[in-house]
Amino acid sequence: MTGRVAVILLTLTAAAAADEAYDRYRQPDRVMAALAVRPGQRVADIGAGSGYFTFRLAVAVGEHGRVVATEVDEGALAVLRKRAVDHPNVAVRKVEPDDPGLEPSVFDLVLLSQVDQYLPDRVAYLERLRPSLAQHGRVAVLNRTPFREALLRDAGRAGYRVVSEVTDLPDHFLVFIVPRRARGK
Repeated sequence: MTGRVAVILLTLTAAAAADEAYDRYRQPDRVMAALAVRPGQRVADIGAGSGYFTFRLAVAVGEHGRVVATEVDEGALAVLRKRAVDHPNVAVRKVEPDDPGLEPSVFDLVLLSQVDQYLPDRVAYLERLRPSLAQHGRVAVLNRTPFREALLRDAGRAGYRVVSEVTDLPDHFLVFIVPRRARGK
């Protein structure tokens, strides 16, 4: 084995170990099970980054479902677009930080994963997000535990109620919220 090949192998091994450690921390399989996404559903991944959950969601919704991955960062958008080439059920959209950029009455699930703390005005954003939900649509917020109380407070102010929560993720929470009032009333 040449020195260059050894360095490449060590680099790949270190990257795989880092990915494995990150997955142990984020627990994507448990999160996906809790999200309970079904084939044919329409899902939005807000602030998708490089697509950590986007492409897992794409597999879950299947060929007849759709995932819209939104992002504000051009670098992340480039990565998303490149990865989405192999996933025809994924649409990538550039959005503004204060605008979800989603169609009304379409989404069965909207996921905000480690992004809500960056919103310029979380209450206003959640209010703007509400029209995008389908009749029985839900919003799932996954984030680090220190952000939980602020999210719950702001979700209430924006007219949402908590319908369920997962609190046994390492240093994370996953909360599901829905609009308090029936739509159209």
